[in-house]
Amino acid sequence: MSGTCLFPKSLVTMDTEEKWHICYTEKSERPKDESVEFDRAIILCGYGKYHYELVLLCGLIFMSAGFQNGLNAYILPSAACDLQLSSEEKGLLNVAFLAGGTSSAMLWGIIADVFGRKNILLGTLIADGTITIISSLSQSFQTLFVFRFLNGFVIGAPGCLVFSYLGEFHAEKQRAKSICYVGFFFTLAWLVLPGLAWAIIPMTFELRINGLQFNSWRLFVALVGIPTVISGILLIRFPESPKFLVSQGKSKEALKILRGIFVANTSHSIHDYPVKTLLANDTAIVNEEASIEKSKFGITQLLQSIWKQICYLFTPPLLKYAVLFSIMLFANMFGYYGLGLWLPELFNRFETYYKLHPNTTVTVCELATFSVPANPLAEAITQTQNVILVGNSTASNDILKGIPCSGTIDEQVFVNTLTVNAVSLLGNVASGYLADRLGRRTMPVGTMVFAGVFGCSIYFLRSASQNLIVACLFSTFIATGNTVLNSVIVDIFPTHVSAMAICLATLSGRIGAIASNLLFGLLLDINCGVPIFLVGGVVIFGGLLGFLIPKKGVITNKYCDNNMAVASA
Repeated sequence: MSGTCLFPKSLVTMDTEEKWHICYTEKSERPKDESVEFDRAIILCGYGKYHYELVLLCGLIFMSAGFQNGLNAYILPSAACDLQLSSEEKGLLNVAFLAGGTSSAMLWGIIADVFGRKNILLGTLIADGTITIISSLSQSFQTLFVFRFLNGFVIGAPGCLVFSYLGEFHAEKQRAKSICYVGFFFTLAWLVLPGLAWAIIPMTFELRINGLQFNSWRLFVALVGIPTVISGILLIRFPESPKFLVSQGKSKEALKILRGIFVANTSHSIHDYPVKTLLANDTAIVNEEASIEKSKFGITQLLQSIWKQICYLFTPPLLKYAVLFSIMLFANMFGYYGLGLWLPELFNRFETYYKLHPNTTVTVCELATFSVPANPLAEAITQTQNVILVGNSTASNDILKGIPCSGTIDEQVFVNTLTVNAVSLLGNVASGYLADRLGRRTMPVGTMVFAGVFGCSIYFLRSASQNLIVACLFSTFIATGNTVLNSVIVDIFPTHVSAMAICLATLSGRIGAIASNLLFGLLLDINCGVPIFLVGGVVIFGGLLGFLIPKKGVITNKYCDNNMAVASA
């Protein structure tokens, strides 16, 4: 029989073969029992409404992580007055958040590869939001220190696992693009957060109930915790990653989810979905009985499963790529936290210097020893991402001392910072557009090499306008490079260890962030050019390592047990 086939918009971009699987005219013409692997099955779901909603949800999750990463920057000036914090205590609060995130990085990856992405995401989002709201009642340094450590500990899971969760709902063609769009929301958080802080923290109200003081900066902290709780609640209506379920031998559950995606994207009936049986990656039908046996888990079996996953990741050839991406993310964050956090401070120094010395020129290295009047906002922006410049420079010490409880805000510094973040948003959008049009190596190499070059050019800056241009370009490329690297990791590593691989790379990146701040501060006093070219050079080196990324395909471990791919959950 013949008939006309009308394709929904979400399927227009499919090739002829893919359309054939979706298209139907009568029941007799539809495949009665099509067995395909997961990668083929997710393609047949189309790309549309379901994926758009998922990208928005994951974007909100990632934006919540961005809020937490930038929270300290905007509360420290006010909290320092209320809690009578010393410079050392403010630094410890920054370290607390980083220490929490660093200590839990590998943990979340390991348990997410055992218990699933959604379960860990849901639990940590609700926990982080609750901790943040309760922390707004902190009345001492010690209490706030503990809460900031706990925030860092739990928010590390959404910050890493959101990429695995999102990527496993997508076909390879749309995966990198969608992950890049999620990166847009992290940068968006940096636009929303300072605006919210600027509107709320200057308020002068104060409430005292049973000895508890509650004022503007505490209100700001409480509000930051709300989006995290909301994103956790919204996540409840979405299922576990179907690709993860297949890797655990739960093919019936995965197939049910795929049918739901198909219906949402195409508006067809679930009976029109052509896939009837999901195959494992080795083309053998997944054994459901095996997954039932493995569901009876004791602590010994759990530890054995975790150990197998660790061994799997750290055995050739996966070990090579785990090390590769760890080094690349180390270089990426080494550059962002080494140079990126110094750029906003340069805004303030250039503006102040030219007000005091009009009709003169000054180099960046001359500004390195130029002391500026205490400015709460400048300090806040410099401490974005909860990392402070560490060193013995006179300028750094002057900035961290004597911060008043209230003071004038250099609006130009604020405007410049928002400009940098706005341009970075455009970079995220552009990367999402280009992700499925360029090769897997092109964007990691290109973004990091360009970021390194612009980083080195900081040495030659002589004006605030030049600094603004370089800051926009550097921040755009370095931030985009970070998101792209995570999308490539999801592409390359097998499902049952991809979360662990991302968290391992993130752990390496956080170590790079801490190292760059320590080195930048120490070397700045010795020779201004050394830390600038060192950080820029490390970023370029990391980018060039991108040529070692495989052009296509998932890397499997032929030396390990074939049954490892269906590790128990």
